[in-house]
Order: sequence, then structure tokens, then C-alpha cells
Amino acid sequence: MDHDARWPAGTRRAPAGEAGVLAAFADLAAAGAAGADPVELTTRLCEHVVAVLPVAAAGVMVVDVGGALRVLGSSSTAAHLLDLLQVQDDAGPCRDCCRDGSAVTDVALDLAAEAPWPRFAAAVRAEGFGAVHALPLAARGRTHGALNLFAARGLDAATLAVAQALADATTLALLQADPDEDAVLVARRLHAAVVARTTVQQAVGVLRTRFACTADEALGRLRDDAAATGRALVDVAAEAVRERR
Repeated sequence: MDHDARWPAGTRRAPAGEAGVLAAFADLAAAGAAGADPVELTTRLCEHVVAVLPVAAAGVMVVDVGGALRVLGSSSTAAHLLDLLQVQDDAGPCRDCCRDGSAVTDVALDLAAEAPWPRFAAAVRAEGFGAVHALPLAARGRTHGALNLFAARGLDAATLAVAQALADATTLALLQADPDEDAVLVARRLHAAVVARTTVQQAVGVLRTRFACTADEALGRLRDDAAATGRALVDVAAEAVRERR
């Protein structure tokens, strides 16, 4: 399976190394300052870590008002489906990360039956990944979600530190740079983001049928349209869903 991710619409693929990491931080900061919606912001985070780090795919999950995990952003269809499996089973690295508020790393998936989450581990291996990590999206001791990293092999401490820094920058942008904001308001904002993600997924389905394309290609069309027209991704998605009716 091809695990290459699209670079965020309207940007160029970042160069490797330090320059690429700095470009990723700059893009996330600019997107947050411009008021990018949470789906777009977390999707950019996922695509950036894939572009500048030895990561094959990434996904973001958040905790809703009832404490359940919800999928928000992803770099590819494979990452999205693996995160949905965590929601279905209520088990996986993101669940553990959100529950404990600490990173989940160094998980051996060589023998799926002996892994902490056998069904999830088997699905990860089936997609061709050999390692998975989960990093918290947290601010001031409160964990709002997690960044899932899928890779061919385990990531070293330096790589995980860069990924965590990118996740931290995205978290502050999601919370509108106010980590002390009332927890209920934060939960409501994340719930609205989850609803927006549902709209985007519906639009992806519409475009897949209309253009006979893959889910990744459909999402690319939506994001290109959003970038070209200066509209939020969720607004473009909602229009596509309305036009179907």
C-alpha cells in the first residue's frame, strides 16, 4: 500500500532536516493565526510529521465531552482507518495516552498476539507498519487528545521530541493559545471539530462517487478548493454535501 501523504494544500513539500522542521512550525503557526479550523490544523500536523520525520502515517484523536475518543485529522486513509479501529475497540495507544496523559512508545508489534492491543496490532502490521507511538496533545496538565505515529520501526528520542513539539504547537493553536480556558468550553470546541470532521468525511464519500477516486484524492480535491477560494475546509465540505441533495 502507498503510504505517501499529500503536502497541505497551498504549500510546498518542506526540505529535509532542520529547515523542514522549521518550515513545519512556521506553517502551523500561520495556520493557527489565520484561524484554520481544527480539522485542517490537525491534518496539517499529521502531514508535516510524515514529511519531515521518518514517519509513514499519522493521525490525531481527541477526547469528546463524554470522554470518548474521536478521530479528527489524519495523513492518509490507512491512518484514519487504524484510528477508527481504536475508537471501535476503545483500545490502543491513543486511548492509553489520553487516559494516562503520557506518551506511549517502544511498543513491540512483531508478535501481534503478545502486543498490548492484539487486534489493533494485527491491523497495524497488516498495513505494513512495524511500530506505533502516541504523543499527548496536552496543555497545563490536561490531555485533550493524542497524535498517533505509524512507522516502519521504532523512533528515537530526538525524533519523538520534535514530533511532541509540533503536537504542542498545534494544541495551543487548537485552544486558541489559552490553555487555562474552562474545560467545558474546550470540550465543546473539540466536539464541534469532531462534527466538522464528520462533514468532511461525508463530502469525501460524495466526491469518491462523483469522480471515481480514492479517499485521499477526494480529500485533496476538497483541500485544494479550500485553499483556492480562501474558505475553511469544513465549509467546502458542507457545500459538496448540500450539492449532492
